[in-house]
Amino acid sequence: MKKRLILGLLSVTALAATGLYAANTQHPATMLVLDASGSMWGQIGGKAKIAIAREAVDAMLDGWNGGDLGLMAYGHNRKGDCGDIEVLQAVGPATAAGIRARVAALNPKGMTPISAAVRQAAAQLRFTERKATVILVSDGEETCNADPCALGKELEAAGVDFTAHVVGFDIQKGSKAHKQLQCLAANTGGRYVDAKDAGELNRALQSVASADKPRQRDGDPDMTGRMYDTSFGRLTISQWTSDRMAGRYAGAASDGSDAGRIEGVVTQDARDGSASLKGFWTQKTAGQRCETPRDGTHYWGSATLIFNRKRTEFQGYWDYCDAGGAAEGAWHGTLIGPDPALKK
Repeated sequence: MKKRLILGLLSVTALAATGLYAANTQHPATMLVLDASGSMWGQIGGKAKIAIAREAVDAMLDGWNGGDLGLMAYGHNRKGDCGDIEVLQAVGPATAAGIRARVAALNPKGMTPISAAVRQAAAQLRFTERKATVILVSDGEETCNADPCALGKELEAAGVDFTAHVVGFDIQKGSKAHKQLQCLAANTGGRYVDAKDAGELNRALQSVASADKPRQRDGDPDMTGRMYDTSFGRLTISQWTSDRMAGRYAGAASDGSDAGRIEGVVTQDARDGSASLKGFWTQKTAGQRCETPRDGTHYWGSATLIFNRKRTEFQGYWDYCDAGGAAEGAWHGTLIGPDPALKK
């Protein structure tokens, strides 16, 4: 019932949009969604953020070979209007000149309807029928009473192969905006990249623009026994196969009362060598009792962890039970070496 409702709402959005993408479904298709809210007139190093964004988009287009591309912006027409979202360049081939001209003409004014813009971009790309990618550039949090984190889960569940890569431009780490944007990317298997100035924004856009290009993937490293320093204590991988992972985490409490396990399905991404875990965590004691038990306990939740190509870091999110989309549930880790206890 829930999924039918989601698909119904998305279908309404698609019907309301104009010029839906209808090119060869074998071609990669991407929509660039650019923040043109009033905050983009803020300055970095004496230069307006919108001017920096124009230059970064221009540089991205110089090397673009990621297939059909379009442009959407929000907040550029009216103040205080959460419906101020517009497709400025329909998705298609050879659109670089049109995108440059339209980005150059943007005049930031209004709100930051991140969720509605990404939803409309997905609908434009016919994401329920074909592979679709959105690249979002935002300098702030959602201001239109919506949850980008939860939206990521919706689009991931309803799409054929939907991905949202996000560039957080001049975003403070740990802020609400930072958590929202990271979660949106993580919940769709996309990348989140911070950018603090002109050079970083340029590199960030180049990075996410190339994320879907086919790459030669290294052999998957031996993961069993690897130990990560994480935001919830140390995580040790006890089992890793081509499609499954299991591990134990020490927990953040000094007495180990929040220690537990994490396990689930692993998906290998041949495009960039990353690997995503989607599963659940369990622990003996927690502040939440879920109705359905997992792994012999009622204290559990869902988890998504995305490991980089070399498996030296991961970023991800957890939620209590099946509630979904809790932006405060970030889970990050850095490899510190093999677990001495598992050495042969």
